[in-house]
Amino acid sequence: MTRTPIITAGLLCGLLLSPAAWAHHSFAVEFDAKNCSDISGVLTKVDYQNPHAYIYVDAKGVTKTFQLSSPSNLKRGGATVPVMNSNIGKEVVVRGCASRNGEDNRYAASFIKLSDGTIQRLGQDV
Repeated sequence: MTRTPIITAGLLCGLLLSPAAWAHHSFAVEFDAKNCSDISGVLTKVDYQNPHAYIYVDAKGVTKTFQLSSPSNLKRGGATVPVMNSNIGKEVVVRGCASRNGEDNRYAASFIKLSDGTIQRLGQDV
């Protein structure tokens, strides 16, 4: 009995599944790097979860959701849960790129300027 069909099937499965895994982490698929802006508002919620953390900012009565990097990357960069939580209820400025799928008020965050003026990196540089 030859192993060729089993090897071929395994390779085919690997090829079919790899684009889905790669696309999950692709910034360009989900967000528009040409549609970025600075958004001012009050930080209302911090949600650190895998694979991405999120923050929520109330900007003129509208809640805007920002997807961040992974919690481990944020922690290494200094944007820890205590640092972010200490700014809840305070004015912040977030640099965000809009969602490509047309979902209103959903962004990928690259930086946040906290209420004390410090800047924390939250995601991809754009």
